Amino acid sequence: RPGEAQSDFGSAEFYEHGRLISGKYLVMSFPWSNAGYLQLFYGENIECLLEGLTAIFRHIGGVPHEIWFDNASSMVTNIIKDGGRDLTERFSRFKEHYGFKAVFMNPDAGHEKGNVENKVGYGRRNYLVPVPEFNDLMFYNTELLEQLDADQDREHYYKQATIRELFEADKSALMPLPTVWFDTSRVITGLKTDAYGRFTLEN
Repeated sequence: RPGEAQSDFGSAEFYEHGRLISGKYLVMSFPWSNAGYLQLFYGENIECLLEGLTAIFRHIGGVPHEIWFDNASSMVTNIIKDGGRDLTERFSRFKEHYGFKAVFMNPDAGHEKGNVENKVGYGRRNYLVPVPEFNDLMFYNTELLEQLDADQDREHYYKQATIRELFEADKSALMPLPTVWFDTSRVITGLKTDAYGRFTLEN
């Protein structure tokens, strides 16, 4: 249906300030129109997920009414027998803040959200090969959103219209953005350093 989205992560390498980084990228696709967006990150934790979703919401000017996900530990703590899910506190608060319905796939059933699975591959082949090089990840992510806007001039693979024309129906079905943004950052206290005075943060 218009306004319904799917989301998943893929793995990618990129050079930032000349340093090769093995990172991740978040993809959100819209099966109705076959539009899609991606954002690069250093890892796949809850902050990366929420920051990527928020950036895409802002860029497209609204929030999908329903988003399909895998059962990643950043969102799901337990799969209940009747098909329900126990959600992490951060993801539950984020979902309630933006008002979308989260749908989770059956374990080991990636085909249930085949549109985004295909879009993960499309994004890698067309935007992450050859390995991108840049000096500022945030700025590069903004460029990626603009490049994927331009990608919508392609014809849909079987509908007699461009992706851009079909995406108008998706955008019309989006829920409005909230007036207050969700704080995707996390404050950590009580970290202990090693013998060299160093500490490690999760990617």
